[in-house]
Formats: sequence, C-alpha cells, structure tokens
Amino acid sequence: MHTVDLLVVGRGQNVVDTAIAYIDGLGYRILGTTLDEEALDILDREQVRFLVIGGGVETESRKRLTAKADERGTTAVAAKRAGRDVEQYLADEVVPALRG
Repeated sequence: MHTVDLLVVGRGQNVVDTAIAYIDGLGYRILGTTLDEEALDILDREQVRFLVIGGGVETESRKRLTAKADERGTTAVAAKRAGRDVEQYLADEVVPALRG
C-alpha cells in the first residue's frame, strides 16, 4: 500500500505549492519539496507511487532522485510542461497515471 500518491520535486516553491494544492484538491496524497535531500528522505521513509521531477531540476539531482526512486519501486517522471501551466500539465499527464 502506498502512503503517498505523488512526490513533486521542483526548484520553484510556487510551482511545488501549486502542484500540492491541485493534487490535494483531487483527494490524492501528495508531498512536495524544492530540496533534493528532503525528497530523498521522503523516498526512504514513505511508499511513493510516483515522483515528478520538475524541468528546472539539475541533471545530477535528477540522476540521484531517479536512482532512489528506482531502488524504492517508485515510478519517476521528468516533467515536460511544454508551455502548459502546472495545473494543466498535471491534469494532462499526471492525474491519468494516478487514476491508473
């Protein structure tokens, strides 16, 4: 059983906050952070279904986060907003995956 449906890692607090508000409003369990170490700690202590890594996250950070997600059985996704706002990206790409 997953304890967290979605973990969002981004570099802008406003983007992370927007994602949290949107996904939480749909009734999913979500955590978010702008810090790699906090994200790694969450992956260590929680059963996370999906990890979304924002476009501004640096390559080395992406590698570390993805490796930890793989180790823990979490599906990692590199966000590609392609000009969409945060809510639209989540609605188009992430929510369908959460619904399974």
